[in-house]
Amino acid sequence: MAGRPAERTPFGWAALAAALAMTVSTSAIAQAQTTTSPPAPAEQNANVLLEADELIDDQEAHTITAQGDVQIRYQGRTMRADRLVYNLETGEIRAIGDVQIALEDGSVTYAEEIEADEAMNVGAARELRARIGDGGTLAARAAVRRGEGESELRNVIYTSCPICTTGDRPPTWSLRARRAVQNRATRTISYQGAVLELAGVPVLYLPFIAHPDPSVERASGLLPPNIGRNQRLGTFYDQPYYWAISPSQDLTASLRIHGNVNPLIGLQYRKEFWSGDLELNTTFTQEENFDSDGDRLGDESRFRYSVFGQGAFRINDYWNWGFGIENIYDDEYLRRYDLDGAGERRGPYIGQDTRLISQLYAIGQGIDSYSSISLVSFQGLRENDTSELLPLILPYAEFDRVIQDSVLGGQLRLQANTAALSRRDDGVGPYVGNDARVSVSATWRRDTIFGPGMVFSPFAQARGDLFHVETSSDNYETFGRGLGLAGAEVAWPFMRPGESFDLVLEPVVMAAWATDDSDDPRIVNEDSLAFELDDSNLFRPNAAPNYDLWEPGGRVSAGLRATARARTGESATVMLGRRWRDEQAPGFTSQNNLAGEASDWVASGQIDLGSGFGAETRMRLDDESFKVQRIDLSVRGQLGRFSAVGRYLNVDEALLTDPDNPSEEINASIGVELARGWRMQFGLTRDLDSDINLSQDIRAIYEDDCTFLEIAYTRSETQRGTIGPDEGLQIRIGLRSLGVLGGS
Repeated sequence: MAGRPAERTPFGWAALAAALAMTVSTSAIAQAQTTTSPPAPAEQNANVLLEADELIDDQEAHTITAQGDVQIRYQGRTMRADRLVYNLETGEIRAIGDVQIALEDGSVTYAEEIEADEAMNVGAARELRARIGDGGTLAARAAVRRGEGESELRNVIYTSCPICTTGDRPPTWSLRARRAVQNRATRTISYQGAVLELAGVPVLYLPFIAHPDPSVERASGLLPPNIGRNQRLGTFYDQPYYWAISPSQDLTASLRIHGNVNPLIGLQYRKEFWSGDLELNTTFTQEENFDSDGDRLGDESRFRYSVFGQGAFRINDYWNWGFGIENIYDDEYLRRYDLDGAGERRGPYIGQDTRLISQLYAIGQGIDSYSSISLVSFQGLRENDTSELLPLILPYAEFDRVIQDSVLGGQLRLQANTAALSRRDDGVGPYVGNDARVSVSATWRRDTIFGPGMVFSPFAQARGDLFHVETSSDNYETFGRGLGLAGAEVAWPFMRPGESFDLVLEPVVMAAWATDDSDDPRIVNEDSLAFELDDSNLFRPNAAPNYDLWEPGGRVSAGLRATARARTGESATVMLGRRWRDEQAPGFTSQNNLAGEASDWVASGQIDLGSGFGAETRMRLDDESFKVQRIDLSVRGQLGRFSAVGRYLNVDEALLTDPDNPSEEINASIGVELARGWRMQFGLTRDLDSDINLSQDIRAIYEDDCTFLEIAYTRSETQRGTIGPDEGLQIRIGLRSLGVLGGS
């Protein structure tokens, strides 16, 4: 179709005519060469290469006719045809029979007959077929160039699906229209009287539709809407509009109209800078609270909103900085309007569905060092969350440097850490007022191999903490503590090679002694509230992961790990161990698995049978009865067209840190490939304690190179606040280069 604006090239074609005057062979290759003449623009000095079986110079008609396997090359463009006629007076090219034009950008146009100018810009075409961008195909009965960069098409069909060469099967989807306009300046195609066909069957009439051609990465315009219905919102229509502000920024604005409640407006802004990028998402409305049936609860109509944002920027080769914003009007806003955003990574600290995190941070990272400083705030989304319990961290900073083989042949790790907490109100319980802490530590460890593979690893740590705490209203105290520990770890792997598999047994023992913490009541444990001794940290000298809590006295951890690896690739690993201490330490609870002098047994296992089959489990067993206190079991499998993933979780109710979480839960997902492109999926998450389904869904999915179709039924039986059980039907249709249609 249309390329760059037409430019006359008389030198090349005139030279071609002169060359034809001296041509005596009926089989010729003619190449136009510019002769000595005044300097001219590059395009006017360009050569025209013409190849054909026969060349005819009609001097009376002022035409040059090329016949038989005609090929013209000009400035990166190539035209092929059975017959070509060039008019020396008008500069018009008429190509007839299996015409093909390939442009510099890789696009290819086919036609039975084409009229073009000397630069091969098409003016009119019959039986046109064109490849556009990456995978787009456009065909028209006739095409006429109306102006600079714009062509009118008649009886047009467009698809981004692969075309069956035999013509036996229509494309998965196509757009047919009586008229269309292709604008190469804006790189858009607009249709009038269009019909969307699926597998050749008309399914939707569209009086007008426009879309960017497949070569466009970003273009302003309406995006496909989301249409649906659910119990709370009623029937809704969500129409987004995309604005490509510049090559480095864009804005998507959407208006969602509901049948039961007031409309909701959404905005998404994205911008790229030379040093990084940012993204801001917000939604807002003016509405009362409403329940699961969409009935208003009679309270005051308020401005309600959500704001999520993130940015990451490079300062230099070592330092980066960024921010994350997570804030909503109330606990139920996201769930009430079926909005996403919670629980996504927006910085070094990741929020949850029940707790939002806003942060401003700077991170420096080198080969052997790490530094960071952050300002952090929280917003709780659970019914029992109170602002008094959630502090502002102003700031949290850490420095970590590793020095290899510098002291006694071992690794020296230097760390510094500080945290300052401020609460908006007086607080409740032990969490009152403001406090701050500064900690510095040095840790040394050396791994040495003795004799037949025994690994002996002595270690030592020294740490100092300085606290500044508010013990009562307007009463602050500053005090410090010194901590230290020393010990060693011994691991001795034994390997037994076999004909079918190799077996490795590795006993590991860690013994350490630490100074007493003195159980100062002024130190409140805030950073080590949610941890548990398991197979991942059994051999950590200090079981407490952070700074407020310290494990004093002597302790010994022992475990055995066994691994079998088959020659055919299968493998299995099991581990069993526990921890003993010389005394019970304050601050540790049964939830930590460190309440007494001996921990429960911890175990883990993994098996990989190949071909998609495998399982992993982690368990906690009672130290006396071996009763299962906690089990987390995951399995996966694939057989032919079937695949399945499952997880079972069971926790003794006494060990639950959050009473809102179920103590026994099962999660399963099953998929089956039905036919070419079609598959079914079933998902279920069930609370076995309450005997309810937290979520369940059944999905039918079709997917090929150009089409995505999903029909999903979802249901939840959970009740949180005023938002209760819900179910819905979701339909999504994704058409490559047209976007996604559908809703829920």
